[in-house]
Amino acid sequence: MFVDEQKNYVIIIRMRTKKEAIGRLLKVASNQMSREFDNFAAQLDLTGQQMSILDFLGNQSEEGSGKEISQTMIELEFNIRRSTTTEILQRMEKRLLINRRTSLTDARQKSVELTEEGKRYLPEIRAYIQAHNKKALTGLSTEEIAAVEKFLNNFSVQEGRE
Repeated sequence: MFVDEQKNYVIIIRMRTKKEAIGRLLKVASNQMSREFDNFAAQLDLTGQQMSILDFLGNQSEEGSGKEISQTMIELEFNIRRSTTTEILQRMEKRLLINRRTSLTDARQKSVELTEEGKRYLPEIRAYIQAHNKKALTGLSTEEIAAVEKFLNNFSVQEGRE
């Protein structure tokens, strides 16, 4: 409790547990990052989510495994619902950024691949993501970065189980 005697009022400050504070900080950081991604992506006439999916597809195709990239892989990578993923991919397909087709190995699945138009965005997207990551991690030691990554990976795995 805080009393401001000059203004004659009492402010009650609720002390948060460490777990609540961490959750709140994660939410604030996530919102800030999403806002920054959306602002940059808007310059390319994309959404932040579309930008992230283009980057993911580019990375997967460059790994050279020759493995199909399914809609389900995108859902899992970004922890988004099937219906949301379908909407995003339909919009991207309409803009000729991706192609979707029935999987060659499983007719129940949709396979997703970048088009030449989609690939055209990759250099700018990657430069932005690299600069954004560098800015976010400035001032942290290698050990601190490893601890943050470990925490976020652990948090993501736990959240995924619920």
